[in-house]
Amino acid sequence: ARSYESQATGTVAGQEYIEKAADKLREAGDCYFKLKNYEKALNCYTEAYKHHKKINYTVSAAMDSEKMARCYQNLGKKVEFEKLMQEAAATYADQGEKMSMAGNLVSAALLYSDSAIAYKALSNYESFKNCFELAAQNYSEYAEILLEERDYGYAAANLSWAAMCSFAISNFDDAVKKADRALELCSKNNIKDENYDVAALSKAICSRDPSKSRQLFDRIKDNLSESEIKIVNQCLENLR
Repeated sequence: ARSYESQATGTVAGQEYIEKAADKLREAGDCYFKLKNYEKALNCYTEAYKHHKKINYTVSAAMDSEKMARCYQNLGKKVEFEKLMQEAAATYADQGEKMSMAGNLVSAALLYSDSAIAYKALSNYESFKNCFELAAQNYSEYAEILLEERDYGYAAANLSWAAMCSFAISNFDDAVKKADRALELCSKNNIKDENYDVAALSKAICSRDPSKSRQLFDRIKDNLSESEIKIVNQCLENLR
């Protein structure tokens, strides 16, 4: 990270170095967090946050803010935790709305789901529910677009994510319908790739099979984004 910082200038290339430095600092923060060294993790996330703010990477800064909040939470500093988590939740929701209006429906869904998780950490269950509903809605809308384009595999995956977002907020009937439809698409169109894996996971979750859900999750986890992993973890919480 320090190497990239030293190469940063006011040029476009300099901005790229700032971005790389911020990413490396966040990675270092993640390592310290796993080691439960929350003070050092916080220092890394704080520096990453400043870098992302400097180059106007709004969503990345929100991710840093959320991670900083988790550090403060573990350090027993409630005021700092709530302030930073609220900042992250509001930013995710705002950016999700912008992405949805621009037609970037999957990005919108992921941002809304991130916002939902952040609001839950604040015990704001109304916003938690609303944001996951918006996430499910955006996934579903994109699935319908993909069906019109006959991209059945990716449509099945998006329906599966919509199902899991609904399951996360206990909209079980809606979740089951979407999960069943996703698997039916895979079956009818002989889909056996990573899209099927997501459909199988959503079906296991909606069938309330914790053992199979965790087994399937472990199999595909390395191919999922951090936001997608948070969605699945929220679903698994509902299976306990």
